[in-house]
Amino acid sequence: MRANNYNIPVHAPLFPDPFVPYTCKDNVSLFAVTEVNEEEVKRILFYTPFDYVDNKMVVSVTDFSNTDKVSYMDSAMVVPVKYGDRYGGYYIYEYENKDAAIAAGRDLWGYPKKYAEINLEEENGVYSGAAKKNGETIISLKANVDDKVSSVGEPITTPHFNIRTIPKPTGGIQFQEIIERDTSPDFVLHEKFYTSMVDVEINATETEPLNLLKPIKVLGGGVVKGDFYATEENGWGKVLGTISF
Repeated sequence: MRANNYNIPVHAPLFPDPFVPYTCKDNVSLFAVTEVNEEEVKRILFYTPFDYVDNKMVVSVTDFSNTDKVSYMDSAMVVPVKYGDRYGGYYIYEYENKDAAIAAGRDLWGYPKKYAEINLEEENGVYSGAAKKNGETIISLKANVDDKVSSVGEPITTPHFNIRTIPKPTGGIQFQEIIERDTSPDFVLHEKFYTSMVDVEINATETEPLNLLKPIKVLGGGVVKGDFYATEENGWGKVLGTISF
């Protein structure tokens, strides 16, 4: 049997092999820093080996459409966590609009990516972004960057701590891997600004219980622009531990 690709179908893989390195020039991210229902964050973390830090959550919509290997859009909700003696971020919800990007993130590093329609626009200094599933808006952000502030209390959300779950073909869980990934050292920042004028809306669907995170208090938000690099050094993930079942 010949050597083949690391994702299926091996004769015509869903995402490029190797997936790393890849680049997204002129990457743009709209984000909000919020405080959410503490009990819901703790409930979510009960399923993980990560420790609760506080009830802050970063909500974002990011334009990765200039990515050289797979063009896509992303929307995410990330909470600060502690693993051992280290702090980072755990993606509690994440959505993308391309199957290859979804599969790569899930298969390689354990990001909890699901499909959604996503858009990010700017007009006259107002940035707006949204994620929709089956025509229903589940995440909506709007920020007016005319009212800039120096800080919005952004929590630590890097490195990313993920849980990659490998199921048994007969049902149940084969094992889980705790994976660390941090591309931030290679990000080339062009511009970052904060604003206090941010609107955040989240809505639940049958499969996305985002309403459990309410009530939401918006602390502020902002926009980040730069060049994203997933390099050979930092673009791959690191296995920190394995949970057997």
